[in-house]
Amino acid sequence: NNVVNFLMEQTVRQIRNYGQRQLDLLESGITVDQWVLLKIIEEHGQISQVDIAQEALKDTASITRILDLLQKKGLIQRIDDDFDRRKYLISLTVDGIAFFNRMLPQISQIRDQVVKGLSKEEIQALKTTLNKIRRNLS
Repeated sequence: NNVVNFLMEQTVRQIRNYGQRQLDLLESGITVDQWVLLKIIEEHGQISQVDIAQEALKDTASITRILDLLQKKGLIQRIDDDFDRRKYLISLTVDGIAFFNRMLPQISQIRDQVVKGLSKEEIQALKTTLNKIRRNLS
C-alpha cells in the first residue's frame, strides 16, 4: 500500500516536471499551475475565485497569487459580481483567449506524451482506478 502511494506521488511529480519543462521550451511564460487555472476559467467562461480553488484543489491564497500573476500578464480579468459585491468573477481577456487557443495544441501534445503507449482500455482502467481512489479520500 505504501509503495502504491509513493509511486503515485512520484508519477505526479514527474508529470508536473515534464509539463513545466515543455512549457519552458515553448517559452510560454507560464507555469503548470497557471495553465490549470486558465483551463478551468476557459471551461466556465466566468467563475468565482472560490470555485476555481475548489476545482483546482488549492487554497484560496494560492489561487489569489496565481490569478494576480495571470492578471499582470493580461490573460485574465476580475469582474465585479452583480449578485455579491464582495466577490469577483474571473474570465479570460481577449489576449487570454488568444493565448489559450494558441497553447492548446501544444498542451494536448504534452498530455498525449504522458499516456503514450497505453491502449484506450488501459487509459480507461487507469481513470476508473484513480477515480475510485479519489472517492476513497473524499
